[in-house]
Amino acid sequence: MIIFNKVRVTCTAIANLFVVAILCVVSLNLPAVEALSGDWVLDEELSDEFNAVSKALNKAIKKARRKAESENQKFDTGSKPRDRNRYDSQVRATEAQIKDSTAEKYWGGPEAQNLIFQTHTIKFYVGRKVVILYDNSQKRLLTINPSGRAYSYSGTEVTNDYVGRSLTYFDGDVLVIETTGTTGMEFIEKYRLEEDTGQLVQLLEIEDDRHDHTLTMTRYFDRKEK
Repeated sequence: MIIFNKVRVTCTAIANLFVVAILCVVSLNLPAVEALSGDWVLDEELSDEFNAVSKALNKAIKKARRKAESENQKFDTGSKPRDRNRYDSQVRATEAQIKDSTAEKYWGGPEAQNLIFQTHTIKFYVGRKVVILYDNSQKRLLTINPSGRAYSYSGTEVTNDYVGRSLTYFDGDVLVIETTGTTGMEFIEKYRLEEDTGQLVQLLEIEDDRHDHTLTMTRYFDRKEK
């Protein structure tokens, strides 16, 4: 009787492990996984360019800060030309002071991180793990978390490498890679296939250190012909 109970417990445990394995396979969304695999080349005409996007965002941040600071200032105004000239000079001086004290933010980060934002080619192999080769020079091997955007006590679902600490998972048909870089900068890569064109879409979201602003880029890649 004792032996039978042990056998029954063992069989139950094996069955439970089998169910968990099946659930993990289903949660990985295998059709979406396989569809991403391959060699991809950037479509420069359709894609956002990193330097242009970061420059435009920095300009918008500065403009908003100058406007906010200027609105807090009180200037002398009057109807006489001398008064108007004094008002204009005060405004210019204030804006110049704000401009000088507002440094340009560099959104790229270290070289390994910057390459992800500006890569012209991506090679994907997606199976139990994700292998990504950026510009044929930088390789990452990432563990897919079948539980999605969730962390365990052991932390085995997180990948630590020279780029940073990354959590990789599927959100429907979208492959998501959330990374905290070696300098603390947080950024997200999202990859999916465009249904109409079959292109690989790379959506990048880069947070600044104070989480006040987010740089967002959308880039398109064509499958490389064999």
